[in-house]
Amino acid sequence: VPPMSHALPLTNVFRADEVRPSLPAEAVLAAAPAVEDDRFRVPRILGEEQ
Repeated sequence: VPPMSHALPLTNVFRADEVRPSLPAEAVLAAAPAVEDDRFRVPRILGEEQ
């Protein structure tokens, strides 16, 4: 039996990227809980001591 990476013969099922309409940035940011300088504001999770 030849070596295999899966028990079943799987193949990639990727589809080609396709540009589609999306929400405007203003609408998305209006729904965010916190915004700063036209970006999502999130809490810091890493300290200074990396």
